Amino acid sequence: MKVQLDVQKRCTGRKHVRRALPGRVFIHDEEQIFIAPLNNLSRGGLFMDKLVSLEVGQKVKIVVKSQALPEPIHAHGTVVRVEMEKRWGTAVEFDWIDPKGALFL
Repeated sequence: MKVQLDVQKRCTGRKHVRRALPGRVFIHDEEQIFIAPLNNLSRGGLFMDKLVSLEVGQKVKIVVKSQALPEPIHAHGTVVRVEMEKRWGTAVEFDWIDPKGALFL
């Protein structure tokens, strides 16, 4: 498995390998809470489908829930991309991940 992950890192040029994962993202800023479908997840961040209400640079708190995870992952992050053309969704880069949750990434 490690060899596969290393190959994917070299091919994509990404620092962290993304994992397609079904689940939900509970995300909130200081004013609102949103729930969005999880598209993919890595140690570096995540992409949520359909949610386009946030702004690039916005700081958010996140809880990721999936039946594929033994427990929810809690994190803080920064919105780095909002897509509204080919696909609709938002990318968040993690600034902090709860150490227990980081074990599952």
